[in-house]
Amino acid sequence: MIDVVTPDLYAAYAGELRQMFQQRFRVFKQRLGWSVPVENGEERDSFDDLYPIYLLAKDEDDTLLGSWRFLPTTGPYMLRDVFPQLLQGANAPYHPLVWEGSRFAVEARGMRVGASSELLCAVTETCLAMGIRELITVYDARMARLLPRLGCPPKRQTRAVSLGKDVAYAGWFDMNHATLANLRSVAGIKGSIIRNAFFLDQQAVA
Repeated sequence: MIDVVTPDLYAAYAGELRQMFQQRFRVFKQRLGWSVPVENGEERDSFDDLYPIYLLAKDEDDTLLGSWRFLPTTGPYMLRDVFPQLLQGANAPYHPLVWEGSRFAVEARGMRVGASSELLCAVTETCLAMGIRELITVYDARMARLLPRLGCPPKRQTRAVSLGKDVAYAGWFDMNHATLANLRSVAGIKGSIIRNAFFLDQQAVA
């Protein structure tokens, strides 16, 4: 299941968010070897100071499996401010209904595909409820191979760009009912997997 953590819920989820930052350290610094800011065994950056929305994927024992972070493109975000070379001279997206997902992290062995599918379904549900029509994100070659398998190929993807030892892409994804239906079909998910939805009208994402 997925918890959607909006800024008003940061205090209530303080422990879970700390676990998330610790997990991000293990995933991005220790496993992937990225050059990321680390302090006291936690990975945080300046975008975490901008009051993003977080998605937290949990198992049936309430153990954190993965997370994802979201910010609108009307403020600072990673594609524009950290990885502009991926745009290859094109203008960076700027629209209140276009958001960026970043720091997609799934750690638990044997459950990466399931947690990834749930996170993708959850962000699509959340975007539908909030009226967000498009999501952009930067990802590496591993995610580029995984996304089509999960039923979520990008509608548009940049050419590959070398970033250090990694190859990166930027992708654009429609946040609509067709995307949600395809994700659910591939994953075998029958309905909402968000357990603390701040939007109560499930007809919006049915």
